[in-house]
Amino acid sequence: MPGRITLPALCHLLLPWTFIFHKSLGNSAPHPGPHYLLPPIHDVIHSRRGATVTLPCVLGASPPPSYKVRWSKVEPGHLRDTTVLITHGAYARGYGPLGTRGSLRRGHRLDASLVIANVRLDDEGRYRCQLIHGVDDESVALTLYLEGVVFPYQPSRGRYQFNYFEAKQACEEQDGRLATDRQLYQGARRGRAGGAGRDLWTEEGRVFFVPGRLTLSEAHAACRRRGAVVAKVGHLYAAWKFSGLDRCDGGWLADGSVRFPITTPRPRCGGLPDPGVRSFGFPRPQQAAYGTYCYAETVVA
Repeated sequence: MPGRITLPALCHLLLPWTFIFHKSLGNSAPHPGPHYLLPPIHDVIHSRRGATVTLPCVLGASPPPSYKVRWSKVEPGHLRDTTVLITHGAYARGYGPLGTRGSLRRGHRLDASLVIANVRLDDEGRYRCQLIHGVDDESVALTLYLEGVVFPYQPSRGRYQFNYFEAKQACEEQDGRLATDRQLYQGARRGRAGGAGRDLWTEEGRVFFVPGRLTLSEAHAACRRRGAVVAKVGHLYAAWKFSGLDRCDGGWLADGSVRFPITTPRPRCGGLPDPGVRSFGFPRPQQAAYGTYCYAETVVA
């Protein structure tokens, strides 16, 4: 039997707004012979889900005849990298689910940078750009991190109820994933985003409030009539953290809880001095007392 963890699940929500941060890392040891690949100036790249991100790979001189450039993803625990895209200059071919969203930037004839559209959770990780031209192949490595917001989550049955596997599943059901220690540390250091709004647009969709005195089933129906679904906890945290959603109205969420987001604390609106997403817990689903927060996805071409 897996042991119980002693904290509610801490989920890391990976969110759909573009933000790129770079950090230089050391290059691999030099090898004899000519060098064609320029070492990347920025080889740690941060982005967010739903964004389009570019992983740089540039040749510093015309490559030798019959060369290829191979982009791959380094999968932990696997003996081989997973091929994403291969090009010989004039033609490029993508491989696998990631390859269908990948393309070459082609800023100039020596530009082999990989562009990934509609970034997904599983895209995070380490990538390799490899120039294949005989015995002395060379490569550069880059790391893609996805940014988000860390939030606590507990089920209707109360706190301290999850083992590891249940916590992992709970976070995934709320449009996030279980936070790592690095994400917890970063989340503790960063403040919230300011601002205010009503309908909050992201690159993947929008969160909006439907007022009324609704039961949970009526909340689902109200969102469906508007071409949306009842928002998940992660959706509400996204709108609060990154777009400043501020509303002193409790609304149903998909897990059966009732919550509301506050960016500007004020009297009779949660009673706490700090910003945050407040919770009324898990009322009876038949209780007609709250509006609902809806989430409408944007169709990605």
